[in-house]
Amino acid sequence: MMQIKPEWLKPAFDQRFLEMARQAGELEEVKELKVRQMELSHSLKEALPESQYKLVLELQDTLNNLSSIEKERLFYAGLKDGMQLVKEICFRT
Repeated sequence: MMQIKPEWLKPAFDQRFLEMARQAGELEEVKELKVRQMELSHSLKEALPESQYKLVLELQDTLNNLSSIEKERLFYAGLKDGMQLVKEICFRT
């Protein structure tokens, strides 16, 4: 993860990231995908032996963690780029 300086600023950025993720979760298209995910999960649980279903859950957890790391990285990169742009525009000498 990117280092945020000063250190006291990181919680504010983290809170903003969480708020944006919450808002994204409320989008209709996301809600529809969550319903479909639950349907597929239920179907897999019914169709697969428990050991294979656990592997599917582990794969899903790994993919979710990977996606979260990528999204956080993109968020901080966008933040850094935005701050650099403001610096160039507002504090140009």
